[in-house]
Amino acid sequence: MTLDEGFTWAAASQGISRLLQLQPMLDSGKLALYDLLLHYWIELFGDTLRSMRGFSAAIDTVSILLLFLLVRRIYRAFDEQSSSTGELAGGFAALLFAINAGIVESARTARMYSLMIAAALLQMLFFVRTQRQGRVSDAVLTAFFLALAIAANFTAGFLLIGEALWLVYLLIVRRTRVPAAAARTFAPAISLLCGLGLLFPWRRAATSLLRVQMRSRDFGWIPYQPPLRWFYDVLRASTNNALIFALLLALAAFALWRHRSKASLVPMFMATMMVGPLTGVALATLFGVPMMVDRYVLIAVVAFLALAAIGAASFESPVLLIAIFGSIMCSARPFSPPAVDWRGAASIAVGNSFANQQIGVAPVFALDVVRYHLPLNRRPSAIGLNSNCGDPHVLIVSPGSIPLSSMSALKSCYPHLLGRDHFLEIRSR
Repeated sequence: MTLDEGFTWAAASQGISRLLQLQPMLDSGKLALYDLLLHYWIELFGDTLRSMRGFSAAIDTVSILLLFLLVRRIYRAFDEQSSSTGELAGGFAALLFAINAGIVESARTARMYSLMIAAALLQMLFFVRTQRQGRVSDAVLTAFFLALAIAANFTAGFLLIGEALWLVYLLIVRRTRVPAAAARTFAPAISLLCGLGLLFPWRRAATSLLRVQMRSRDFGWIPYQPPLRWFYDVLRASTNNALIFALLLALAAFALWRHRSKASLVPMFMATMMVGPLTGVALATLFGVPMMVDRYVLIAVVAFLALAAIGAASFESPVLLIAIFGSIMCSARPFSPPAVDWRGAASIAVGNSFANQQIGVAPVFALDVVRYHLPLNRRPSAIGLNSNCGDPHVLIVSPGSIPLSSMSALKSCYPHLLGRDHFLEIRSR
């Protein structure tokens, strides 16, 4: 279990009233939507780590289909003559989504990002339908899923920037080669405003959460990087393969070039969806809110994969299509990010302390993940420590997560090393 998953479990495992009280204190970057859904999932399937992560995996599995439908819909909306190409591009996009290391890591984590991506894909799907067909039902669903995505995580608000850029692009090109039916902007714009309006009843909660986050959070763990260089690194890391990243980058560029003279709306839609979150992160960082974290731009990563898929489907040669498909499949490989062995640390701490003795945890924000791995009767005995020694007999500490001065003070109080791995130390008096 990761530290962030510890926060999720600590909220979702409580009763509804306690959950709603606790969630803002544990994670102020969202409303309690995901935690509520996970709460009912836990009631059905239990709170094992496999079960909780299975919830995210189930949502991301649905997102594979949603991305296929979105790409196909874009072709049907903006390039009706290439509907078969749209199905091929949708298939490539679904494949790239399913094997992307960054997406797979999100699907294997009990966090809200899988829900945010699924809601964002549905929002984009109905956004395109609203623009092309102008139906009230599509506009309502666009607004609903926009509100849902932002409620899942506030960084989904960056989707608005991408869609605003898209509407501006339509206003620029509508007098040239774009059919009037494909260049509607009024209904989509109204649906976006309505989506924000749906969140109006929670405006005070959201603004309060953001203020608390700004006052209380230490952003020192988010280093500044040049925005374009950072986003390039995010995309490359998400593929977990330098060669396949180079191929996807070339395919994305080819998609824009190949459609430059006709059907330019197909790749440009995904290009704006990719640029939007990057612009949002860059602006937030510029105004003193560091946000250069890869999971904050997952929607942009999905858009990049879809843009590369559009480029792949643009080739007419079956031989090239098979070669691209084979290259993508050969690039797929298991991905296991470094994991902190909190379970082993908790086991050592329990084995070296009596039932009535406290177990210290440093840093304090690791308290929930340690409690999850403790036996039920020992969970109340875990307490958080900073630099003070406290009363616990045993200490679980992550040296890389606390200042050196605090670590030195704790070592003096807990001189005996019971166990160690790359990230943790278990010490006793």
